[in-house]
Parts: sequence; structure tokens; C-alpha cells
Amino acid sequence: MSVKNRTDFSSESELEYLRQTNLGRLIDDLHFFFESQALSYLREENYPMIKSADAHVMRTMRLEGSRVTDMARQAGISKQAMSKLVMGFVEHGFLAWSSDPKDKRNRIVNVTKAGRELLSCGLKALASAEKDIAEIIGNSETEQFRELLLKIKQARNIRPLAQSSLDRRRRV
Repeated sequence: MSVKNRTDFSSESELEYLRQTNLGRLIDDLHFFFESQALSYLREENYPMIKSADAHVMRTMRLEGSRVTDMARQAGISKQAMSKLVMGFVEHGFLAWSSDPKDKRNRIVNVTKAGRELLSCGLKALASAEKDIAEIIGNSETEQFRELLLKIKQARNIRPLAQSSLDRRRRV
């Protein structure tokens, strides 16, 4: 059953089936799976303090240093929300504050050695989730799936949040 060219849904069960199996929902569910797997892996690796919202920090922090306002824009959250998340990372020693070398009035956060270890562990967590997917659908199908997702991203010029925000900032 496909949503393609559909404007009416004859039965409640058909409507519910399509709600649960549309591509957006399936991709969202897969994202939740990856996030859950990654958090579980991080807990096992002695990072129980990392929560779901912390993914905003992990996705947007740059190894060479980041301004909180840039991180917030890239993550699509408020500066206040990002500041609160960043403070947790600072308190745990994953990030450290310093003056922005380009503008001494601003502060940036830098990834510490412990932060690099966390990022490395996070990448291992994602690899573990990918391995789990491969065990279900096979290595070849997993690579095909990756290629299909990349094809869609390229065809629609979908960039990572961080890159999209950087591009917008450069145009201004």
C-alpha cells in the first residue's frame, strides 16, 4: 500500500497503516532507534551523564572550537537551551571555555581530551547501531540503503544541519 497519488483513505485501518509506514515515520523511527542504541552504548562505556538532548552538542561542536550561538543555530534550538547543554559538557570536562581568537569579546568552547574521547565513543556507538542494522538486513543491503539515502540527499541538496547553518551565515 503506497501513499503515492492518494487523497482519500477508505478505512480507519488503512489510514493507521499508512500513518505508521510512511517514509517520514519510518525514517523518524530509525533515527530514534539509532539514538537509543547510541545512548545505551555510551552508558555501557561509562558515559551515563549523556542524554538524548546532548546529541545537539555532539553534532555541532567543532574540534577547533565553537561559539554557542553558532552551535544553537546549527542545531535549530535557542541560544539559552544550547548554553544549558554546553554547561553540562563543561561541568563534565568534555568542553572548556576560552576567548575567541578572532574576537576577544566572545567566548568559544573547545573540545578537551575527554571530549575527544566522548566523540570517539559516540562514533563507535553509531557504528554499533549500523552493525545491528546490517545483522538484520545484511551488509549489502545496508550499503544499498546508505547509497539510497545519499542519493536522496544529493538530489534534494540536503546538507547536514551544521553545514546548512554555516552556508546561511556566509551568505548574510
